[in-house]
Amino acid sequence: MKKTIKFIWLILAVFVSLVLPLSKPVFGEEKDITTTGGAGYYIRERIAQDDLGHEISHYTDLATTIRGNVEFSQQVNVLEVPTATNAKIINYANLRNNRWTLTSVRSLAERFEEENPEWKVIAAVNGDFFDINGVLNGLPYQTHNPVVTQGEFYKTTVRTNVLGFTNDGSTNTLISGGKNIRTQFIKLAVYDDNDMIIAEFDVEKINEAPGNDETAVFFGYYDDDHHYIPKAVPLGGARGFFIETAELALPNNQNDFYGKGVISTTKPITLERGQFAIVTNSSQAASVLDIGVKVRTQFEFTGPLSMIDNATGYQGKFLEKSEYLESTVSVLQARHPRTTVGVRADGTIVMAVIDGRQAVKGMEGVYGDEMAAIMKKYDCTDAYNLDGGGSSTMLIRKDGEFVVVNSPSDGRERSDANCLLLAVRMPQIDYRFIQTEDTLTLSADLIAANNHDIKELYIELNGESRRIDSEEVTFSGLERNTEYYYIFKYRNSKGVLNTLFVDGRIKTLKRSPSNLRFTVYEHDLFFQVTFYYDDPDYASRLTRAYINVNGREVLAIDGQVVLTKQMVGTRLDTLSINYIVNLNDGERVVEQNISDYLLTSSAEIAIILGIVERVEGVITGIYR
Repeated sequence: MKKTIKFIWLILAVFVSLVLPLSKPVFGEEKDITTTGGAGYYIRERIAQDDLGHEISHYTDLATTIRGNVEFSQQVNVLEVPTATNAKIINYANLRNNRWTLTSVRSLAERFEEENPEWKVIAAVNGDFFDINGVLNGLPYQTHNPVVTQGEFYKTTVRTNVLGFTNDGSTNTLISGGKNIRTQFIKLAVYDDNDMIIAEFDVEKINEAPGNDETAVFFGYYDDDHHYIPKAVPLGGARGFFIETAELALPNNQNDFYGKGVISTTKPITLERGQFAIVTNSSQAASVLDIGVKVRTQFEFTGPLSMIDNATGYQGKFLEKSEYLESTVSVLQARHPRTTVGVRADGTIVMAVIDGRQAVKGMEGVYGDEMAAIMKKYDCTDAYNLDGGGSSTMLIRKDGEFVVVNSPSDGRERSDANCLLLAVRMPQIDYRFIQTEDTLTLSADLIAANNHDIKELYIELNGESRRIDSEEVTFSGLERNTEYYYIFKYRNSKGVLNTLFVDGRIKTLKRSPSNLRFTVYEHDLFFQVTFYYDDPDYASRLTRAYINVNGREVLAIDGQVVLTKQMVGTRLDTLSINYIVNLNDGERVVEQNISDYLLTSSAEIAIILGIVERVEGVITGIYR
């Protein structure tokens, strides 16, 4: 009987040890587990947290998801973008050379800043699904869905769904849409000399002659083999306006075109890459079109999406009203790395990247229901699935550099078709530094705030933050020939200190070359010039200096040069040196006349050698 009771207790102990650890943590309270759709999520440790400025936060959580009573280790990177920020969510793609070019998120951020020098990128994530292998018909490597950037509708055809951003500071900042969202006709915008739109017209026809009082746009496009087909433009009785070198002419397909540029001719041409034409029978449109006038053609969005100024695409909404939204989207029915965008009730945008395909690192990836539990944990009411897998990337700006904070599953940054940037338009600050070997002195003037609420302006350098007023700001006690990172900040009317990405690196000065000494050895046939110097910080190019003797200039290598008397004459009348110096304040040429030098002739050397020989003889005789 005792053996039977012991056996029963053993069975119960095994049951408790095996079953309860799986079931209890799923819905228990001790791990603060968030659940929805049968999946769960809890955070084990927050290993990084960054204030990116402008109210935007980043953090990295080591966490666990639960699905089917099985736990999976995760690494989740999160960006929080409140409505109070003056940053904008900008969808950006590499469309240079009138085509789609796959580019890493880091390079897209760098290109955006290059094209928009008044803007700085704070953070970024990858965007829409895309034609990764360039196999779709027409122009290859496109996103699956629209790309709208700062009101420019580069692509408007929809394959799955649209995700738009109003960037207006309201709680309704995120708007989603389906396929029937664009205007019936392409819109023609006409600009004035100040780049302001002064007139807009419907473009009723695409690559066909316009009817009475109608306007058409003509462009070449790509066939199923990605070959460009030039387009001839029949005018008939209509008036034609041709853009021969467009800022952008993007024929995504035969019914989705974006064009922008200046009219260069009214003479008919066959349209090649980077060209398009406006043909009109509308007297009203023709009255504002002429050579030298800038125009734009694009489809636009209607309905709620007409309020957005940036848009990308998504595949699968998985969270609605704070609960899992079951989806038939196949990409959500597997375990992958993920990039997602969600929104809170107060309008805060939450971007998250969940790493995967790296189980040995504790990064296993998630199904759609697990992703719903994750975004619910971060207080989102609705959330949408962007491109994932090897594309999932998040970078932030840290100490002036772009840093990828997640672990891309390819082992490197993948090239994508677009990304979502968090970017801020910077104030215009006129500033300059005065450098010495141990100080840096700043003078700065705020020229334009550009919608920033700036009450006090600061600069941070070498771990020290100083307020900028009408007087100069000096940082002293610095190391010679050392680079220092600086960044401007400001305090707003609420007392909040914001980081401006008006930043850079500046060096203290090097020590100047010194103790320059010359010796000249005169031979019967030539002069040999040798010079010595001290240059501890390598501030000069004295290793390749030019020596001028009697008006003839010759390159001296490593402090030596030989000049024949046939070249410079038998007397040394003038001697000078010419070399480049850069003390970290820019290169400058130093020209120096040399009057103090040691001149030794071959005859003098012979006399000296004779004296030395006699002295040695006398000494030898004494010792003998």
